[in-house]
Amino acid sequence: MGAARRRALVTGGARGIGRAIVAALSDRGVDVVFTSRQPLKEQPEMAAEPYDLLDGDAEELIDRCVRRLGGLDTVILNAGEWAGGRIEKLPPQDWWRVVETNLRGNHLLARAALPALRASGAGSLLLVSSVIGQAGFPGDTAYASAKSAMTGFARALAKENGRESGVRVNVLAPGFVDTDMTTGLGERARQRIVDRTVLGRFGTAEEIAKAAVFLAEDATFCTGAVLTVDGGWTL
Repeated sequence: MGAARRRALVTGGARGIGRAIVAALSDRGVDVVFTSRQPLKEQPEMAAEPYDLLDGDAEELIDRCVRRLGGLDTVILNAGEWAGGRIEKLPPQDWWRVVETNLRGNHLLARAALPALRASGAGSLLLVSSVIGQAGFPGDTAYASAKSAMTGFARALAKENGRESGVRVNVLAPGFVDTDMTTGLGERARQRIVDRTVLGRFGTAEEIAKAAVFLAEDATFCTGAVLTVDGGWTL
């Protein structure tokens, strides 16, 4: 009798990096449910109900996933929100919405998911952050604050859960990737990023997904780790 299939939830799995993570997990035989802010016409058999990171009911979502999959072994918190603008130009309510969505929203999901991950016996929680949280970027004080705070949150959570339940908690920090989020960058901004990046290009969602799957599924002696996947942009 073969090993039981692992079961995963990926938030923000409808496009970009999240979609690539869903595909990579599915390709290796993991049963995956993903969330989307809007209803989806494609792949409805894989998608959970629409979920908004700021306003959704985290416990209800986790309950639905557990009932659907029979449990949870991996949770990848990929969904987030971005709003740019220098601190004197970005309205305070927009600044705090970015912080609250990314930090409070992921905190509530992690809190709700922990009982299922503990019950797994080999639970894994991965938070998708950003190199912006490590190095900062002009016009991104809100996003940098939220993503930086996620690292401290994850490391504390790793210490709270590792010894007693074996749940691993790690952070993935992608660099600049060709997705919907970066399509609005002008040519000059893109060139500056490429010039700073040691590998001389933007990454792909599939490259980030490989790193996410490694950290979430294969790196079984890693917890509290931050894996930077940015082509050398932060060097």
